[in-house]
Amino acid sequence: MTAYLGETVIELLERAGEHLLGETAPHTYTAFLHQIGGANTLRRYEASATYWERVQVMLDTFFTSAERAEICARLLDHDELRYRPEFEGFLAHALAERRLQELMAAATCTGPVSVPGRRPR
Repeated sequence: MTAYLGETVIELLERAGEHLLGETAPHTYTAFLHQIGGANTLRRYEASATYWERVQVMLDTFFTSAERAEICARLLDHDELRYRPEFEGFLAHALAERRLQELMAAATCTGPVSVPGRRPR
């Protein structure tokens, strides 16, 4: 029943790797493909936090923070993943990665930045 989830994750990672690494870092892209497909550890979805820790390792190893945020946004779009209990730890990392990018973008803006929970002076 969960076999399609592994294929969904792999397909998303492969597309992201091709888009973000394929032309600019072909050797890195090849290494990435070997890592995500070599032992089939990500292709065979297992309903555990360990599976998502492996996904996180792949993201941390091969992509920048901004790229990870982009990939995480795509993973979060999949309700069949987002609401699974084993996804909770990864979800926390994904939301933090996206929030970090939002804060970094806000910090590069000119003028005052609104911080939630604090009143401007």
